[in-house]
Amino acid sequence: MRGLHLLLTTVFTLLQLTVSLPLVSTSDNGIEARATKKFPDIGYQPPALKNGKPSVSLSNWWSPLNDERGFLGFTYYTEWCQDYNTLESEFRQMRNNYNARYVRMYSWCDDDGTYINNFIQAAYSAGLGVYATIWFGFDGDDKWIGRRDLLVRIIKTNPLAPYVIRTVDVGSEPLYDWVLEPQQLADQIYYVKSLIGSYGIKVSISEMQYGYSVQGNSDMVLDAEDVVHAHQLPYFDNDARSGSDAKPSLVSSTDWFKSKTGGNRKIIFTQTGWPTNANVWGPNSPNAVASVDSAKAFAKLLDGMCETFKSTTPGGVGWFWHIWSDAMLDGWGLLDWNGNPKWNFAPRTSC
Repeated sequence: MRGLHLLLTTVFTLLQLTVSLPLVSTSDNGIEARATKKFPDIGYQPPALKNGKPSVSLSNWWSPLNDERGFLGFTYYTEWCQDYNTLESEFRQMRNNYNARYVRMYSWCDDDGTYINNFIQAAYSAGLGVYATIWFGFDGDDKWIGRRDLLVRIIKTNPLAPYVIRTVDVGSEPLYDWVLEPQQLADQIYYVKSLIGSYGIKVSISEMQYGYSVQGNSDMVLDAEDVVHAHQLPYFDNDARSGSDAKPSLVSSTDWFKSKTGGNRKIIFTQTGWPTNANVWGPNSPNAVASVDSAKAFAKLLDGMCETFKSTTPGGVGWFWHIWSDAMLDGWGLLDWNGNPKWNFAPRTSC
């Protein structure tokens, strides 16, 4: 009996040790998953809301930025002011069919804020975080000021907003479009950070490498950014060919951002993709190919570079496909005009 007692005690102790060890699993991508999933990890189910927000503290809510790499989600055109049901339906498609973790706002719906609140609620219901954008537009007006103030007000008054909005960009290609001088833009980044930084929301701009040179020295803008949100569109390179040939361009541009930020800033490709036709914009290279095969090859290239970026940038690089559907930007969408995927799009979300 004494021997049996010792045996049972040993087994029980081993079971206790096993339970106390971190629950670590290995995904099909060869990366160890965290013991506790957080928003918006794949497999995480957003909890029911209490008083309009989750009961979890914000400090314990988000997946760590340095755990996020690979495919993040899609850019989504917002000027149509889609109703709630449309938003939720399409966001669920992104999540369930393609393992999206985020959706990036592109353009603006000029209303009283109903659209952004619906956007936040629909994204949460689908399990997606939001990369929000203060939209400057292309008319040279000052409507962006009201849009900025509206977005900040919603973040402060909608209790769910800080649990869904991960980042805010002060413009999409604002340097390239000359909407503000570099120092003015840097000042706006600091101003927005002063208003919403306490919520843990990261503030940046969404811009290509070339945009940082068109107005001269723009280092002060990079210095102001919490994270780097880079546009990577090698289709427009002067030596562009097929999407499969774009690796040198991606590496060169990423290395530039890395060198400009001391190699310690998270880098996200907030706008990347390859067109399947040249209906909207033609290339700058006579050899650039706009086709489904070329776009598919570019997506495969991005997916295959996950390990490369993981070894050279903090936590690796995450990326958004630009854009959700051809109806939003002809030729650039994953979905065609009939709402069907142009190819089997199944990129990795980790490596």
